[in-house]
Amino acid sequence: MFTWLQTNVEWIFSGFGVAIAITLWGFVKKPRQEKIEPSPITINNTISNNVTPEKNNEKKIGQPENLENENPFKKNTRILFIDDDIKFQVVSILKTAGWKNTKILKDIPALDCFDVNDSNILFIDIQGVGKALGFSDEGLGLALAIKKKYPMKKVIIYSAQTTGERFHQALRTVDYSLPKNSEPYEFIRLIEEYSCEIG
Repeated sequence: MFTWLQTNVEWIFSGFGVAIAITLWGFVKKPRQEKIEPSPITINNTISNNVTPEKNNEKKIGQPENLENENPFKKNTRILFIDDDIKFQVVSILKTAGWKNTKILKDIPALDCFDVNDSNILFIDIQGVGKALGFSDEGLGLALAIKKKYPMKKVIIYSAQTTGERFHQALRTVDYSLPKNSEPYEFIRLIEEYSCEIG
C-alpha cells in the first residue's frame, strides 16, 4: 500500500484527488441519511351510497318515520269511501297516516266498476249515494249489494243521521257500522283490524 501511495502521490494531491478525499471524508464524518419519498395522497370525491353521515341517521323530533315500513299492510290495503261529501276529513287523515291507497268517490256507476273491484275495504255513507244505480234506500241498498256481490271485501256503513232505518238487512249483512262523526281513530282501528285479516 505504501508503494502505491508513493507512486500516486502526485495524483492524490492533484485537484481531482482532493475532491475525492473531501467527498469520502463527508461520508465518514456524517451518518448517511435516508431519503424519504413522500407517499402519494389520493383524494376521493365520491360518496358511497352505503355510508350515511351520522347526523343524517339521527331521528329528528317531530318528524314521522317511514310509516309504510311500520305496517306492511298500509301499502297493500286499498280503501274506498263512497260519500257524496268528497271532502270528508277522515280520508285525508288516513292518507297522512300512511294509508296511501285511500280514495273517495261521490257515487259509483256500477257494482263491478274498477274502484270497487280494486278495493279491499269499503266505507259507504248511507245518505246521498247509491242514486246512480237507482237504490231507493241509497247507501244501505248499495252496501248490501256490494257485500252480496263481494263477500270477501270488508264493507262498513256510516251515517251522520242518528235516526232512520233500524231493521234494514244491510245492517245485519255488512261487517260494521258506525256514526259518521266518530273519531278518526275508530276508522283507523277498523282498517288496521281488517287489513290484517285481508293480508
